[in-house]
Amino acid sequence: MRGPGMARLEPFRFPLDRSAAPALCFNALSSREPVSTSFESALGLLLLCGLLGGCVTSGDGRLSEAGGIDRVVAGEPAVMRQTYMTMDLRCRPVKRPTATLTQPPRHGTVRMLPRRGAATYGPGPYRHCDGKVGPSLAFEYTSAPDYRGHDAFAVRVRYADGELRHGHFEVEIR
Repeated sequence: MRGPGMARLEPFRFPLDRSAAPALCFNALSSREPVSTSFESALGLLLLCGLLGGCVTSGDGRLSEAGGIDRVVAGEPAVMRQTYMTMDLRCRPVKRPTATLTQPPRHGTVRMLPRRGAATYGPGPYRHCDGKVGPSLAFEYTSAPDYRGHDAFAVRVRYADGELRHGHFEVEIR
């Protein structure tokens, strides 16, 4: 799937014996030189994942720290700071990702919901999109009303281009 302003990947056939290397791979460097199989696999994966700029965002406009702990009040629904979204190279929103709960919380429930979030790509080709607001996928956690302490849950996020990312959320309940 390619829209206006999105990078185009050119298929390239290496001049190698078909048994020695994959017959078709994506080459963004426009090089006609053969490369090692592991390098071309890594390069292909990197390019496919980066075709649409999937990013982890911050639902409240702040950068979310990796491994950060969300603090919530017992029994009250709270939207986690980390959300997920995709933009094209012109910083226009692309279809919102979907998610699956892979590790449910032990002391509460999680609900997935649409939300607006600010993009936080950081260094790379989508850096100019940092701070742009668009539709994202958020997670709302609600603890058991009488529970205080630590909880966690994990999700698998699928972007429109098929890229998968895994998210882990740590929650401190007060």
